Amino acid sequence: MTEPILFVIPTFNRAQDLPRTIGAIAAQDWPKDELGVLVVDNSSTDNTEAVIADLATRLPIRITYIRKAPEGPSIARNVGLSKAAADGFCAFVDSDVELDPAWTRATMAAMQADPTLALVGGQVVFGHNRAILNCYGGTLSPLGLGWDLEEGSPVSVADAPRDVLWLNASAFLARTAPVRATGGFDERFFYAYEEPDLGLRLALEGWGCRVVPGAIAIHHVGSDIGRSHPDFVFHHIKNRLRMGLKCFSAGKLAWWVPVAFAHALLDATLHKPRRTRLRGLVWNLRNLPDALRARAAVQARRRVPHAVAFRLMESRWFPPTRLAGLRRRPVDGIAVGNIADDRAAR
Repeated sequence: MTEPILFVIPTFNRAQDLPRTIGAIAAQDWPKDELGVLVVDNSSTDNTEAVIADLATRLPIRITYIRKAPEGPSIARNVGLSKAAADGFCAFVDSDVELDPAWTRATMAAMQADPTLALVGGQVVFGHNRAILNCYGGTLSPLGLGWDLEEGSPVSVADAPRDVLWLNASAFLARTAPVRATGGFDERFFYAYEEPDLGLRLALEGWGCRVVPGAIAIHHVGSDIGRSHPDFVFHHIKNRLRMGLKCFSAGKLAWWVPVAFAHALLDATLHKPRRTRLRGLVWNLRNLPDALRARAAVQARRRVPHAVAFRLMESRWFPPTRLAGLRRRPVDGIAVGNIADDRAAR
């Protein structure tokens, strides 16, 4: 039996990429009348709306377009989540991603076989070299630092299903009901850590995340990288701290708060842009009452102990490879250059 799926694509100035992304969804090995696409446009200044209107007349699937204020991908994804069938499935796909035709069937097979799964993803491979993984799930350190698993590894390592703590939102299938019930993506997270935060909240409620090798998504991010935009650095720091304040147990917070905030202060002292990093720390201090209210809501929904929910966290404290201020880790085939970081505008 097949199920209807709404594919949600947050976008900003990606008109040239959207035909590839939406065309790949239309080519999925799934009944066309059970595939829908919702493009949530964060106020693009290119011809995105015209491109979507043209695709809607040519492709054999339902395509809907919504234009909204430029508030980032988290709010855009929640707009899509609100439109999905309450008892159905919602797939989040970024506008620079191309799904393999078998992606939907592979992710849905995992969902249908295990009703405890809230999220299912798979291999995310680089567009410039499809033999190299961008990620196969995500993890967190005890400090709360997150990174993509298997980044830069050959695709051969992703040869079996694997339970993970969180999934990269470049491409994953979600069971609508639990994701909506837990609040969806935190709308205070403009960008960065919105996926780990969602994974932690779902884990606290007893839901699982899994990657399966048959679900392949091609991430067309280019083979050149530059420095992270200062706004991205700010959101990266503020969101990581807010995530921990909301999700970690009281016992962990007793040591995590002083250690994590001391780490953030030291990071702001040693690494540029220093003022931006410090701003991420100060933001959490100023917004502590809101974080505590969010924490109360998260903890009220907790169904399993901290140790069970977060059993998939790493024991190592830092990622295998530091970002060192770059937009992306320089794995095989990626060169460090001066490409502008456009993520802060999305």
